[in-house]
Amino acid sequence: MHCPECGTKRSPGAATCGACGFALATLEPAQKGAAVARTMMGVSLADLAKGPNAAQEVDPDAPTRVMPGTKNPPKPVVPPPPENRTIVGMPALAPSAGAKPTPAQAPAQTLLGVVSPNAAAPGASPAVKAPPPAEGTLLGVARPGIAPLRATDPSAEPARAGRAREMPHELGATIVPEVMERLRDANNARPPARDRDRDKLARKRLVLPPVQPRGEIPRERVRKNRRRALPVILTAGLLVVFAGVFAVLYTSPPPLTARVKATPEGREAVEIECPSCPDGTKVQIHAASADVKKHVALVTLPAPLALGENRLKVSLDRPGSGRDESVGVTVHVSYRLRPDLTGLANEKPSVHVAVEAVGGTEITIDGKPAAVKDGPAVHVIDVASDCTGPADEPATLKRRVPYVVKTEGGAREEGAVDVAVGIVPLHIDAPGTRVIVEGETFVLAGRTMKGAEVLAAGKPIQVSADGSFAQRMSVSSVGSTNIEVRAKAPGMAPRIVPIAVRRVEKLAAAAHEFMADKPLGYAAFAAAQASDVGKPAVVSGEIVDARTQNHQTIFLLDVPVKEGCPKGQSPCRVRLVHGFPNPAKAGEVITAYGQLGKPWSAPGSSVVPEIQVAFTMPGERR
Repeated sequence: MHCPECGTKRSPGAATCGACGFALATLEPAQKGAAVARTMMGVSLADLAKGPNAAQEVDPDAPTRVMPGTKNPPKPVVPPPPENRTIVGMPALAPSAGAKPTPAQAPAQTLLGVVSPNAAAPGASPAVKAPPPAEGTLLGVARPGIAPLRATDPSAEPARAGRAREMPHELGATIVPEVMERLRDANNARPPARDRDRDKLARKRLVLPPVQPRGEIPRERVRKNRRRALPVILTAGLLVVFAGVFAVLYTSPPPLTARVKATPEGREAVEIECPSCPDGTKVQIHAASADVKKHVALVTLPAPLALGENRLKVSLDRPGSGRDESVGVTVHVSYRLRPDLTGLANEKPSVHVAVEAVGGTEITIDGKPAAVKDGPAVHVIDVASDCTGPADEPATLKRRVPYVVKTEGGAREEGAVDVAVGIVPLHIDAPGTRVIVEGETFVLAGRTMKGAEVLAAGKPIQVSADGSFAQRMSVSSVGSTNIEVRAKAPGMAPRIVPIAVRRVEKLAAAAHEFMADKPLGYAAFAAAQASDVGKPAVVSGEIVDARTQNHQTIFLLDVPVKEGCPKGQSPCRVRLVHGFPNPAKAGEVITAYGQLGKPWSAPGSSVVPEIQVAFTMPGERR
């Protein structure tokens, strides 16, 4: 069976058309053994009731009928009586033998013609007589005396040959639900619920849009897609133009510049350069932070970075209502040169520069190649000379170590490692840097900064809270003894003061030996330069003033003319500093042997020479 709506062949048992969705009515047999047949044109229900071969009896006098569109005429079929005319394709119900028609089996008026349900039973009178034949014929029913559907005149064949060949179609119609209900009521069969639902669906007619040719569908879609794509293309073009204009006119601030540097304390830091950051901007990396000064901030890191790529998040907090933001920067560490201050605790203080680099990097530090192929290297800088000598105030040890780096890619970088560290102060009051004694003991006294530690000959001595100290030292035998006094504090370079102590049996013999070195007299050291400090000197004169403090004696000596004081410039004064308690008093004449020190000046007085006394002898020089 084909769908009456679209002509698509129906699948067996389908309730709706698979192509257009049209509801297809089904017909259930009213009784067991009853067959539902579908008739072709010119086949009556009575012929179908006679059997499958009843419609094949041939009447030679009957007119020949053919199916529309068929080429070869089929066998002639006996036309049914007028009263047994059926609707084309109408199913005919074949009742069982001996069944009597009931009043409910009245003929039902259908779309084309009249259905005679009991026409197949021989001898049975229909409940309603068929209408008399009209002038015309029903669709698919041949009337005697009317010409057959196919022309028998051979001359008519050429006329038909010019027309397009018609495809054979099955002409028929589906029984409407009312006819199905009446047929079922005639057989005392009530349709099930699903049939009633199908009947309801059959009453609904689906209106489908006209089917377009296959060639028109792609062209229509192309036109629609073009219409839809045109606004998108225009919008994208405008966005591209706007982006180009924005990129040309808008000048974004320069990005942050980050590089690794070493602090004066030897710690690793990241130097952030931000041209758009005003002074006072707070720059934070992890938990460390620093303020921007002249667009640069040095953020000291709690731990050194790893060699290679390091991704850091930099937070910028601009002062006031300035824009705050977080910027990600990448810091590449291909090598690392950092100062190491652990060498300051050695017997000879030194500063180390630790050198690390990735493979293929060559480093030359302070003019010497650093071997980094087998791992980190250490460059040693001797700073003992900067830490040696007395100093009343703290000083700063500074070193600038140049280096040259050649990376694996051939890039060359030059720079310097800056080292800056404080030096602990140390002043020696007694016995002085060079002393000559007759006794077996002397007193080591001086001062340093608070919290510093003092060692004499490698042994610690007691230091008071204010930094002063005094310790009696012993000289066990005659001869020279060198003592090193060292003051140290955490995070600072030590201060070293060497002391030369010589024990003699008689000071007179030591004076005779001292004069053999031709020491400077007053006339010579009065005009001495700063380069003459430390040279041996000798002077005689009358004591004007004498004071004892912190285990040392200070004299103010008046030098006579015969000792080199120019005439007319009297008095000529000299300041003597002796690191022993000296019993000499004012008005006495003494001779002092020692080394020339730095000039000394008292508030409100002129500058006078100073001598660090090694020993004194009573009386004038002979």
